[in-house]
Amino acid sequence: MDNVFTLEALFAKKGDALLLHYGPSDDPKLIVVDGGPRGVYRKFLRPRLMELREELEVPQDQSLPLRMVMVSHIDDDHIAGILDLFKEAAVAKERHRPVPYAIGTLWHNSFDDILGNAGNAVVSRMAATVASRDPGGLAVPKMKRESRAVVSSTAQGRNLRNAAKKLQVETNEHFEGLVMSPAKKISLGHGLKMTVVGPDKDRVIEFQQRWDKDLKKILKKEEESARAQAFADKSPFNLASICVLVEMKRKKILLTGDARGDYVIEGLEKARLLRKTKPFHVDILKVPHHGSDRNVEDIFFERITADHYVVSGDGEHGNPEREMLEMIQRARGDSPYTIHFTFTKNAHTKEKNKKRKAALRRVQKWVRQKPRNCEVVFRQAGPAALSVSIDLLTPLYEE
Repeated sequence: MDNVFTLEALFAKKGDALLLHYGPSDDPKLIVVDGGPRGVYRKFLRPRLMELREELEVPQDQSLPLRMVMVSHIDDDHIAGILDLFKEAAVAKERHRPVPYAIGTLWHNSFDDILGNAGNAVVSRMAATVASRDPGGLAVPKMKRESRAVVSSTAQGRNLRNAAKKLQVETNEHFEGLVMSPAKKISLGHGLKMTVVGPDKDRVIEFQQRWDKDLKKILKKEEESARAQAFADKSPFNLASICVLVEMKRKKILLTGDARGDYVIEGLEKARLLRKTKPFHVDILKVPHHGSDRNVEDIFFERITADHYVVSGDGEHGNPEREMLEMIQRARGDSPYTIHFTFTKNAHTKEKNKKRKAALRRVQKWVRQKPRNCEVVFRQAGPAALSVSIDLLTPLYEE
């Protein structure tokens, strides 16, 4: 019997929304990894899942099976769409309507779980206020955007956990608590195996200690806003980002979330997958943090090589960065490779925001000058084109 192993990257604006199809070609299984920021579920993820219902001929009174839903980390541009998906299912169950999805398990590292100590109390109380919108709750002190994002994302994580509980979805199957290394190979059936290479337990503990020490100062002192900004940017989101190696039939996909490149390398080394003598080669690499050059250096792409590089972004925050593309170019040399963008070829001509437009134009300029051994694939134009797909085994759809 033929098998499917396909990564589908939906347009998720500045975020990530991935579908992993695997298993027998006549009955493929489905994993959802991240759901993009607000609006992506309604415009892209939900329509695609409804298409799959029709293609798999799921009766209207039955649920579309999702073997797993994974949130790489609780930043809004990854978790918001997943929260919408769970909310829709939970509301349907409460109103005794057909539940759209049958979710096997949820992998999700909440901010509360990462801290897991007394230093979390202040943020947890604020998050509960944000989540419930209770005007009688603890007032949120003055904070810069980055620190406020920590609280808001904690609220989102809390809401997701509550929705999963209502749906009786098992959380973090195969793990006792957080989904994190030390690496162990986990079978999800039908020949699919996952190895979690991040986050690292030692780093989570280090973060807990730093948080205990710095939280009160960050919240109380507006003059420490620069310090709060750096802390929020480096630690709660990227540190907790789940990084997994997905394998089937000797094909490999590395999903990195927003993890820092050096953390990914360290995780692969600890899992004894990456050796100093030669690069670790995968069929597909989901480029970290939407192609930001702040998460990677040349050594990342030198030590982790791929046939296909998937880049999700829309120009927000300058991502994807041209420098990141040049890093891949230098690392690959004369070897053939393909870069897949989730935006369309002419996205820069329609973008109205000046900063996003400039970022997309820089990408286009690089594409026009790209080396001959590099192929570039854009998402097709039009409302029906929701994603880019890479088939590693049997094509998901016949031409």
